[in-house]
Amino acid sequence: MLSEFEISNDEYINKKPYPHYYQDNILDEQFAKELQSEIMNLPIEMFDRYDNPFEQKYTLRDKNKYPPKLQSLINYLISDVFVSKLSSFTGHQLLVDTTKNFYGVHMYKENDKLDIHVDAGIHPVLNLKKQITLGIYLSYNWTYENGCALEIWRGEDSHVEKPKIYECVTKIHPMFNRLILFTCTDNAWHGNPDPVHIENNTNSKRIFITLSYLSNEIDNYNNKRKKAYFIARPNDPEDLNKDKLRELRANPETCNLVYRTN
Repeated sequence: MLSEFEISNDEYINKKPYPHYYQDNILDEQFAKELQSEIMNLPIEMFDRYDNPFEQKYTLRDKNKYPPKLQSLINYLISDVFVSKLSSFTGHQLLVDTTKNFYGVHMYKENDKLDIHVDAGIHPVLNLKKQITLGIYLSYNWTYENGCALEIWRGEDSHVEKPKIYECVTKIHPMFNRLILFTCTDNAWHGNPDPVHIENNTNSKRIFITLSYLSNEIDNYNNKRKKAYFIARPNDPEDLNKDKLRELRANPETCNLVYRTN
């Protein structure tokens, strides 16, 4: 169902500051258009709204009742054939997230964004390493001017006290039918912190389908967080209150004070 990857596993593994990759036209174009239409036609009531200091977006609520074309894509992405191919490409023996905790269908509208962060290192239920994140953009009529590009940042390991990030290495725009793939290292800083800008074009939406794969490689990493850890960019204004909220958001016992849905 997905096109063959256009680089070697060595090229992927040696990417800096951590392994990451994107590729266009990853799905058959007609299927991608039908999948896009299927998601866009879902009632907004089927989505949760995340609205807190670090993220504003809509996320499809019920992961057990995906519409047909979306479910067929997910079925392929978790198939033995694809997981084996992805394991060879990334250099990790991957496992499927049987709880669907790391599945997501996200939709961004005007001014929505997601701050720079490192993902949870450990699955909150299965206690396995969150190893690889894969996503496909199905953004309707998207242009560079619409913003909200995925930013890949170089920075310190997330487990150190008060880690810092230093520079944005690349920006990957969420263009239609584009695949994004990255390894969840201790310093895999990423996000789309510049807000969506679509003016009066209400038909434009930043749509992102994603799921992550797990592994048994827990001992190889220091990031033992079970929640994402958000961070300020070097040029972001100082905000001591937001710094405190970042710590609350990263703690499983206090994250609900920040991580609200409606």
